[in-house]
Amino acid sequence: MIVWVSYFRGGGGYGKKWHHDGRRTKKHNSVNDYISCAKFLIEKDFVNEKQLAAWGYSAGGLLAAAAINRLPDLFRAAVLKVPFLDATNTLLYPILPLVADDYEEFGYPGDLDDFLAIREYSPYDNVQKDVLYPSVLVSSSFNTRFGVWEAAKWVARVRDLSIYDPKRPILLNLTSDIVEENRYLQSKESALEAAFLIKTMES
Repeated sequence: MIVWVSYFRGGGGYGKKWHHDGRRTKKHNSVNDYISCAKFLIEKDFVNEKQLAAWGYSAGGLLAAAAINRLPDLFRAAVLKVPFLDATNTLLYPILPLVADDYEEFGYPGDLDDFLAIREYSPYDNVQKDVLYPSVLVSSSFNTRFGVWEAAKWVARVRDLSIYDPKRPILLNLTSDIVEENRYLQSKESALEAAFLIKTMES
């Protein structure tokens, strides 16, 4: 088994400049890096082009979903865990928890340049129409800081706009439990994700 670790711009893997090159109006760099790494894995035969899956947790869910929106045919499946999918609307409500900190990462929608950049990568605002999407499992919780409605809205929009294929379902898994604080629930969710990916790759 091969484990591949990638550091996208916007993370802290290579210092402050690396972090700043993937935040606010430069957030598109993070998405570009994600896509470049996915293509690299295929080009170097680390993975079959028909068996590449995307995965993202929290803000990483935004990254994976943005990459899927841009190139849906690059991925066969995706798992998005408590994802940040409706950046444009969520960042417009400063009373939501931690949004003040999020402005530093994703941009402040009161600034025109930031707002236009947010709209460019926000997953909910960029779902493609009449395109075949990969199979996607979106899991969210009523206890997460990113509202459960974000996951529900994105799933509904993808189902409405994309080409329907029963072999490529867009699934929504919601729970009222705090999965992050319960090892049993974490194992249960991991098993669900593994079963989803195995089933998807078989079809």
